[in-house]
Amino acid sequence: MAFEAIRARQGAPRVSCICDECLRSEIVAAPHGRRGSDSDDQAAAKVQRLGWSFIGKRLRCPACEARRKVVKVNTGKRKAVVPAQPPRAPTKAQKREIIELLHDVYDAGKECYRRNDTDETVASVLEVMPGWVTALRKEFFGDGGGNEEMTALAGDLESFLTSAKAAQSECEQKAQALATEIARVEQLRKRLAGIEGAVGPRLLSRVK
Repeated sequence: MAFEAIRARQGAPRVSCICDECLRSEIVAAPHGRRGSDSDDQAAAKVQRLGWSFIGKRLRCPACEARRKVVKVNTGKRKAVVPAQPPRAPTKAQKREIIELLHDVYDAGKECYRRNDTDETVASVLEVMPGWVTALRKEFFGDGGGNEEMTALAGDLESFLTSAKAAQSECEQKAQALATEIARVEQLRKRLAGIEGAVGPRLLSRVK
């Protein structure tokens, strides 16, 4: 029975409720007493409100209680038939099929797949592990796992980025030139204001 009194000089007496399965603990307020007394019963009642179970003098946290229920439900059921796992290495027949298909879809000269094929598409067609295709492709054809479509797309993206960066640089240069011109005009405007301010008082002095 996993109830331990927590001794403290101040505050209400508390009891640590410890799961008999995983030793997780939950602290609840309960009076102290000897083991098996009303103190433990009160602690058990309070911790059960938090989802714990107290069955056959065994205390279980919510997670362990959920596992217990699953085990209980599965007890007595027929053992599920586990499907045979695929072998860790391809058979000779599978190797031949993979290599034959790679001859059709892989360009060894360019070291890439033709069109949009990949290790995964070959594996899907032959219903084999992608890793087997990768291993045989690297051993007999080439290290590159890409394809022509990916290469073309990469080229298009690189071309776009190059032109976009060039356009950005041109815009930045024009913006800098425009900022310089604006600053020059601002200086001219200030100069004009200074001239206007100087001419006004001079004319007034002549009138007087």
